[in-house]
Parts: sequence; C-alpha cells; structure tokens
Amino acid sequence: MIKLFLSLIFAFSASALFAQPDCMPQTKAFISGERIQYDVKYNWGLLWVDAGEVVFAVEDTVFNDRPSYWFKGYGRSKPKWDWVYTVRDTFDAIGTKGTLSPLYFNRKTSEGSYKVDNSYWYYPENNFIKGSVWNSDIEKTKSVGFRYDECVWDLLSAVYYARNLDYSQYRAGDKIPFNMVIDGKVNYLFIRFLGKEVMEMPSEKKYSTIKFSALLVDGTIFDGGEDMTVWVSDDENKIPLKVEAKIKVGWIKAYLVDTKGLKYNDIQPLAD
Repeated sequence: MIKLFLSLIFAFSASALFAQPDCMPQTKAFISGERIQYDVKYNWGLLWVDAGEVVFAVEDTVFNDRPSYWFKGYGRSKPKWDWVYTVRDTFDAIGTKGTLSPLYFNRKTSEGSYKVDNSYWYYPENNFIKGSVWNSDIEKTKSVGFRYDECVWDLLSAVYYARNLDYSQYRAGDKIPFNMVIDGKVNYLFIRFLGKEVMEMPSEKKYSTIKFSALLVDGTIFDGGEDMTVWVSDDENKIPLKVEAKIKVGWIKAYLVDTKGLKYNDIQPLAD
C-alpha cells in the first residue's frame, strides 16, 4: 500500500527534459518528531470505500557514525477489509541530516499472498549501492551491487527530499526528474509541475496548493499515461494533502487526515 501511495507521487519514466535539481537541499520543511497520516480510498464500482491508512514519521538516529534522520512509513488495510485483502507494508529509510543523502533503505511488504523484503545500503564515498532483493515470485534472495550518481533516492527518502525543493524556479509544464532505486535498479523518474491551485478537501475546507501530475508507465498497477495528480500544501511544510490516480481497476485517492510535530504552524485552510 505504501509503495502504491508513493508511486502515486513519483511515477516512472525513461527521460527528463530538465537538469536534475540540487541534490543537496537545505533540510527546512520538517523536523524530527513529525508524523503525518492519510486515509486511502478505493473506487469500488459506484462507491468509494475506506480501504486503508498510511502513516509517515521522522526520528533522529545515528547511522555509521553519521547524525541522520530515520524515515518511517507504515500502511495497512482497514480491519473491516482484512478478510478480503490484507495489507501490511513497512518502509524504513535513513538519510544524513542536512543533505538527506540516503544511507539505508528497507521495504517489507505483505499484500495478500504477495511478499517483499528488499534492503539497500548506500556507500556515498564510492557512489555504490549494495542490495538484497526478494519477493514471493522468486525462489531465492538476490544480491545486487551497482554504482550511482550523487542524485539518487529511494521511494521514502525521495518524498522528504521533494518537500525541500524550491518550486519557485519552475513554470507550469516543467518536468522535475528523480533518480530512484526500486527493485534492485536505478529508475529514471519525473513529476510534472502544474502550478498552483485552490483545492477542496472532503471537509469542504479549501487550501492553497502546489499541483503535480506524473507520467505513469504501464505495469501491474497502472495503465500508463498522466493519470495521477498530487496536491501539496503551498506553505513551508509542503505536505501532500491529496493524491489521486487511475489504476487498472478503478481509482484510488489518499487524503491527509492528521499531522503532529510539524516544524511550522499547522496547515491553514483559506478563509471562506
């Protein structure tokens, strides 16, 4: 579920039109102790059902003697739907303070009968990644190792990196590239900046947002095309407020429902 949620934010592509953004942004959009939660809704025929929840959190840690952030992500299906399809996803990522340079990543997924356990260790001194990749479709765990450019992220650390970008330098229609390690290889991704928009949440409150779309590549979840949209709070927090996408069977939406420990003031709706 978390991989699906994150894939809604960062979609797959083989090229990008613009130069890679600054790889070492100042960490200014969040602090240790932040926790944000989303409700995930699925379009089942004519109905929208509360399918699951996703939680992200940030903690301080020290990894290989480096002061770092520990990013955590957890997703699960709602208990009332576990009898239909049980989802338990856990993501962990560690990035250095200041630059967010990734040092470690682990994904444990249990979605029905499908299981995943992938880990990556980053060696920034040598621009090298060592990984351990397994899923229930293969018999044995695969060891991988490959070099990377200094601009490379995993699914979880990329979200926090993106929150620290300076979007004032982009115009509507610009593509912003992200190189990310997924399933044992580097993938070349981008999101398309669509400008700013006033967006209404289910509470009927309206918010000023930064809007993106993403080019989705045909796969097990998506049919391909720019069928995904993300709305991010247009404030110093830069937190995704709403995500929606067309999938192979219906649509999926995620809404921000709770925040704790934000670095800045709570996200404020527009006055009526």
